[in-house]
Amino acid sequence: MKRTTSIARRHKTAVSAALACVAVLGTVATATGAQAATASEQGSGVVRTNNTPYVMNHIGEEHADKGKAERSPERLVLSEFTSAGNLDWKKWGTKKAVATGEITGMWCLDTCQDKPLKGTLTLSDPKTVNGKKVFSSFTLKLAGGKGSYDDVEDLQGKRHLATI
Repeated sequence: MKRTTSIARRHKTAVSAALACVAVLGTVATATGAQAATASEQGSGVVRTNNTPYVMNHIGEEHADKGKAERSPERLVLSEFTSAGNLDWKKWGTKKAVATGEITGMWCLDTCQDKPLKGTLTLSDPKTVNGKKVFSSFTLKLAGGKGSYDDVEDLQGKRHLATI
């Protein structure tokens, strides 16, 4: 009888120790994951605070009129003629946001509808609109230069970005 109690007690102690180890490992893994995510975001320049601006995205029928306030969207309507997709945000700060991605527009439908152009998008000039800080301008630079799209308005300097 004494031996059975001793074995049961050892099993109970072993199970308790194992559960304690699992709890410690879970805590360490959670903390490590949070640190990695924070370091990854900070290393990429995508650090957000309450003061970090949004961009008004007019993508999709439901947001065509008023837009949707977003940060680091994967796709973004830049103007009535140009949009960007597969955006990889390198920076999203209080003064500007920078991403690389695929650019399409009404001005290149014959060539870029099936094979979007590569480019760099910069959002800038934050303004407060309806109580939210939003970027109000964009510049777009195609990889390899403009070439045959030299006269496209959205590719000439800084352009107005819809803020309502």
